Amino acid sequence: MKEYDIIIVGAGCSGLSLAYRLINTKYKVCVIDNNSKTNRIRKTWSYWDTYKHPFKELAKSFNNNLCISNNLKVNLDCSRHNYSSIDSYDFDKFIFKKIDDSSNIEITFETKIIDISEYEGSFKINMPNKSIQSKYVFDSRPASKPSKMKQVFKGLFIKTDEQLKTFKPTLMDFSDSNEFHFFYCLDMGNNTYLFESTYYTSLKKEQSEMTKEINEYIKENYQINYSVIREEYGEIPLTTNIRINNKNSKLTNIGIPAGSTRASTGYTFLNIQKQADEYIKKLAGEDYKEYSRTFKNIILRKMDNILLMIIKDRPVYSKSILFRLFERNEDNRIIRFLSDTPSIIDILIIIWNMPKIIFIKYAIKSLTARNL
Repeated sequence: MKEYDIIIVGAGCSGLSLAYRLINTKYKVCVIDNNSKTNRIRKTWSYWDTYKHPFKELAKSFNNNLCISNNLKVNLDCSRHNYSSIDSYDFDKFIFKKIDDSSNIEITFETKIIDISEYEGSFKINMPNKSIQSKYVFDSRPASKPSKMKQVFKGLFIKTDEQLKTFKPTLMDFSDSNEFHFFYCLDMGNNTYLFESTYYTSLKKEQSEMTKEINEYIKENYQINYSVIREEYGEIPLTTNIRINNKNSKLTNIGIPAGSTRASTGYTFLNIQKQADEYIKKLAGEDYKEYSRTFKNIILRKMDNILLMIIKDRPVYSKSILFRLFERNEDNRIIRFLSDTPSIIDILIIIWNMPKIIFIKYAIKSLTARNL
């Protein structure tokens, strides 16, 4: 049976982020993914630049101000922490090349794992045609039980004949629908723009209908001719039910199942990078933080669960709550809050600025209700 020091299950953002940090180290590493290397879903990961990570050269930074609109408008000043995006295609290409050139990492695709079991003080990974053994396992496989709430988004990357002079980068432009729905718009450069329709919902959404919404939004706001050069679709689970890792275990859940997705926002990329850095400390025998166990993260999960309950029950009113969040709080405080880097003072002030009655009502309700 072939032996490794570390096995990483899944070659998505979390698995590859950890693998990158292990390139040309003393560890013998195997990355296993059940999907194809070439037929991968292309994604765009966005974040505020509040945490140092090794992939900054792949990122595109945007205008220093983002618009939030709910009939009225406010601007979010991002001059201190730039809003940035990374194309997963560039991310994959960069890391695959590094792994191919490495001396200690193997990566295998289209390989299904049957089960993982403890075996003589280590772990045995059983696959259809073979088994391998490892001291450490980092597992990014998704939860088998689907979450009740999810962020469903459809994006169109369009190309125009000339620059849109009236274009405003927009984080959230809430629609007048009876659902929690908004449009997200970015200038990608070279007369290319991303327009995205996003729902927080427990319902199924048809891609064709979402595409129609985007085209109608563009037509209503910009009288232009354009061509669609790329489409993007995704469903992000919005849940505060996560797998809490045993700090003493050598089998560790990583990525979305371990809580890297902020349940009330869907932002994931930076939390994956924080997780990866902490697990490198774990491997080195250093003191490290288990992300899901930190006091601030526990408080943020409680807040997220309350917000998701309100969005689920009262989607229209929830839009005004989110608009109020941006309207009544200092810009960098909001950015820290959305990036999971708030101070306790930030959290207390944001809670204070929430609508008191409904927030208290759902805070009490959350004490007995199951987490979403």
